Amino acid sequence: MKDEMDILREVGSISAGHGSIALSEILGRKINLRLPALDILPREEILNKLNLGQMAISVSSHILSGLKGNVLFVLDEKSAFKLIDMCYKINEEEKKKGAFTEMGMSIIKEVGSVVISSYIGALSIMLKKLIIPSIPTLVSGPIQEIINIAAGSYSNEEYILLVEAVFEEPRQRISGSFYLVLNPEAMKYIQESCKKILKSLE
Repeated sequence: MKDEMDILREVGSISAGHGSIALSEILGRKINLRLPALDILPREEILNKLNLGQMAISVSSHILSGLKGNVLFVLDEKSAFKLIDMCYKINEEEKKKGAFTEMGMSIIKEVGSVVISSYIGALSIMLKKLIIPSIPTLVSGPIQEIINIAAGSYSNEEYILLVEAVFEEPRQRISGSFYLVLNPEAMKYIQESCKKILKSLE
């Protein structure tokens, strides 16, 4: 799938460009979004790579049309605080409490929504298929539970597209993860669409 992966990386580059513009406009400051790493793995392999007990914050959407699957943007708690601080300077008292304020949670949800909509939009253009995600919801808990919730309605045969998401400004760099959980039929459709694109370029 090397050539197909190159196409999906191009989708990542397009969505990162759109996401960077959207985040900068929303936040009123220059925020650069990059999606530098991408892999497609079976669900069990993904779980083996994670620190399953690690607490995380997730913004998730269910795909309503076009493909069958779920989309998640995930940050561990430390990275979530850093992202909130990058976007909106929380005060020292709130930092000491270690509690997410309503404003902070709103920022995480907004950023996650931008990442999800940017990637799904670019994927929709590449596949020439209307893909619509649901309104995102915010979930917190151990990362294993978050992944299991997203994949729980499927069999163990589903695949997960794992994309590293990096937010940068001049003084900080924060990494998160973007997961596209797909059933076998959706994964096969993406592979076949990539092959058609490659064939058209010959």
